[in-house]
Amino acid sequence: MKAEQLSQIVEARARVLDEARPEAVELVHAAGHLTARERIAALVDEGSFIEYGQLAGESPALDDQAPADGLVAGSGQLDGGPLVVASYDVTVHDGTQTDRNMRKLVRLLYLANRHRWPFVCFVDGDGARPDPPLAPPPIVVYSRGTWDVYEGLAELSGWAPSVAIISGRALDGNAGLAMMCDLVVATAGSEVGARGPDGQPVTRPVEELAADGSVDVVVDDETEAIAVVADYLNYWAGGFGHGLPSATHDTITSIIPDDRRAPYDVRDVMAAVADADSTLELGARWAPSMITMLATLGGRPIGLFANQPSSPVAGAIDSAAADKAARFVELCDAYEFPLVSLVDNPGYMVGPDAERAGIARHHARPLAALHHRTVPLCSVQLRKAYGLGPWAMSGWGSSRIMPELRLAWPSVESGGMSLEGAAYLVKRREIKAAESPEEARAIRDAYAEEMRDPASGVSAGRTFSFDDIVLPSETRDRIIAVLETIPRVFPPVKKHPIDPR
Repeated sequence: MKAEQLSQIVEARARVLDEARPEAVELVHAAGHLTARERIAALVDEGSFIEYGQLAGESPALDDQAPADGLVAGSGQLDGGPLVVASYDVTVHDGTQTDRNMRKLVRLLYLANRHRWPFVCFVDGDGARPDPPLAPPPIVVYSRGTWDVYEGLAELSGWAPSVAIISGRALDGNAGLAMMCDLVVATAGSEVGARGPDGQPVTRPVEELAADGSVDVVVDDETEAIAVVADYLNYWAGGFGHGLPSATHDTITSIIPDDRRAPYDVRDVMAAVADADSTLELGARWAPSMITMLATLGGRPIGLFANQPSSPVAGAIDSAAADKAARFVELCDAYEFPLVSLVDNPGYMVGPDAERAGIARHHARPLAALHHRTVPLCSVQLRKAYGLGPWAMSGWGSSRIMPELRLAWPSVESGGMSLEGAAYLVKRREIKAAESPEEARAIRDAYAEEMRDPASGVSAGRTFSFDDIVLPSETRDRIIAVLETIPRVFPPVKKHPIDPR
């Protein structure tokens, strides 16, 4: 082989690296970002990255000015586990998409689907490249692959994790890639959108997208985004391993107020039940009456979801909360994460606003998702549960599939409707005759307190309404003991995809 041929390859490889492009690197760093190659290096284990299509460009010229055709892509390892990873390069034609760099993504998606590897992509870029030069005839006919990019992501859904990171601006096709992924992590101040009829971009900040469920996690910068992705993929790989209780576990009994109507942050209960430093909240800015987290319990990855009594609707399930719970159940079921639900809600939202928001249609989603799950489910009723709400959190009490464990705390209270709601029926005349709203509330509250069984926990145990009434401090160990009897087993075929949002 001629020395000239060898040197051309060596020189072409060197030309696409950051070291050969100091001006481009400086521009990226000045904007507070990492380069495409730095992002990947920060995510994968050192020395594990194997690049695909490093020499790809928009022309066959030796001095081609589109390094890697604007997309760095390949396979690597994260904490010893395999994955495929790509990053658009905004210094190359604004991170735009071409037939050639999209074929790189197809290549990665083939590997991800073939081997059940996670897929991670830094997606910021400006969509399709305007007027790309016509590619020359290929030396070897190269098929697009088994799937195209969107099809490949749809095929991967529910089979192996897919993650998008938005840091900067994602337009058109780049934004579309993100919305097809299981998890979307974005840096604060980033934007997502599309070009309008006049060719100008119309974007929304990721903070708004996080509030409607389109973005799962918003972080300060790319370093934090990479850390979140690494944590997320650690759950897939099997968890964090140590299984130690959190520092707040000893305070779990004092989290719920003595006043049965007083709010509290259910995140405190979730953190006290889970292993130390093991929680990752998804969708924190969306549907605030429902909290969803990945965590570990006894070292095992789980999905933890709960009603939020401190939310504006006191933990009631509205349309957004129903969607959030259902999608979370689908994600956990697909990736074999046992589910643990913490129940404290007054039921589904009702009224004209709830009806306009589609509660009649959306309320069914968590009920169906729980019915079709195959992973274990352990539910813990912390305080109140009325109407259809508890079934949306734990599935039906008698059905094809029931919770593996149904626990309650001594503060439990249940019924067809809340005691306050019942007061409006039983004490309707007295409440209507009240001389002020304050007097009406006092009548309502007095009836609720009168009807509330002060020994409700014991009563629930006597009637076998739950498998057991436990002390809050016993909750964690009881659930761990049940989950230890049910191993995490991946079926040889995909159970179902995950709702793409």
